[in-house]
Amino acid sequence: MIELTVGICMVTYKRPKQLIKALSWIRERTMYENYKLYIIIDYEDNDATLKELSSSPFYEENVEMFPSRVECVKATNRCYSIGDEPYFVWLSDDMEVEKEWLKEAMKCMQTFPNAEGLVTFKDGIQNGRNACAGLISRNYIKTMLNGIFYNEIYKHFSADTELYEKSKSLGRIKYCPTSVVWHNHWGGEGKHKSQQDSIYTDSRHLFNKDGTTFARRIKENFNSR
Repeated sequence: MIELTVGICMVTYKRPKQLIKALSWIRERTMYENYKLYIIIDYEDNDATLKELSSSPFYEENVEMFPSRVECVKATNRCYSIGDEPYFVWLSDDMEVEKEWLKEAMKCMQTFPNAEGLVTFKDGIQNGRNACAGLISRNYIKTMLNGIFYNEIYKHFSADTELYEKSKSLGRIKYCPTSVVWHNHWGGEGKHKSQQDSIYTDSRHLFNKDGTTFARRIKENFNSR
């Protein structure tokens, strides 16, 4: 199989040491050689993550930090526009890839018509029942999702679920259990990190608002932006 270029986008917020650990696993365990790494930082007033990256093996990677706090959805949505590779992966800083994860995901991608769709990983929590991380075709977003990846009608929650539901209705989502990307939820004691993780508790107030928006979007069949 020809290795088409894949962008790997890591989204992070106030977890500099955890980020370095997650990036190290990508470098050590990604056997698929044709990839480009991007790091998206939601705004931090102390630049701790930028400082940690500057003294790490990842100091030359593509790094962006938002000039103000934007929350999870907008930060993740930047993964779609930051590169131009035909495929990209989006991950968060509490995820741990296993060996061959990207090779296996790309094999699953090839089973779609024109190799265009959404592939989800075995993560130990959702295991294909949502799209909080995945591998996706940029052309699929352009041609079948009206150019919308993570819908910024939401702030922190539910954009992944909308993406999952739309892809499911289109028949363009596949769960790839041989592609393993553990979602560790460090600091969350096995629960939703916005409830237990001190880094995310300040976003908890958005849960009900985004949930109400999602309920409305279901009634609209996700037709409008």
